[in-house]
Amino acid sequence: MKLEQEITVLVTSTYQELHEQLKKKNFIIQEEYDVNDIYMIPTSIEVNSISRSELLQNCVIIRTVQEKTKTLNMLLYKYKEYASNGDILKQGKVKCHIKDTTEAKLFMEAVRYKKLLDINDHCIVYKKDNIEICVQLVNQKYIFIELEDKENADITMMKKVLNGLDLPIKKDNYFVKKALLILDDLL
Repeated sequence: MKLEQEITVLVTSTYQELHEQLKKKNFIIQEEYDVNDIYMIPTSIEVNSISRSELLQNCVIIRTVQEKTKTLNMLLYKYKEYASNGDILKQGKVKCHIKDTTEAKLFMEAVRYKKLLDINDHCIVYKKDNIEICVQLVNQKYIFIELEDKENADITMMKKVLNGLDLPIKKDNYFVKKALLILDDLL
């Protein structure tokens, strides 16, 4: 499993306001793409029998990434270890490329998995110098900024970079769990 570092924060403005601020700071859009995730859980797990974090730890994700010129489909498992305060100590993912998400869903159902939730992201990658951020418009409700470890930076450095941009974000949680918010909306 490939381990990685990333922080995700909730944006407190509209996308248009955020876009204008990034433009004024000389950020340029590098790419746009859509990510559609279907979270599948074992049918043996009762949704209300374990914590929501544990529930998500048991999910296999059927993912479609739609870029301008190509579509990528995969099965994905995300692993996260949390500190007692909710910060992510360690995270990683394993992916397996597939040809068809409909067949993957049928396969997962055959091995006793069921759909838990859907997450649909429109992702816009902005770049300035060596800083690259991904703005994610999620389920037409939430806006997040994600900053991934590109140069073996630690979380403290990544927070410093993001805070230095002075963007309209919530600074009380740098490890927002998108799936947890969507799950809370559903339940």
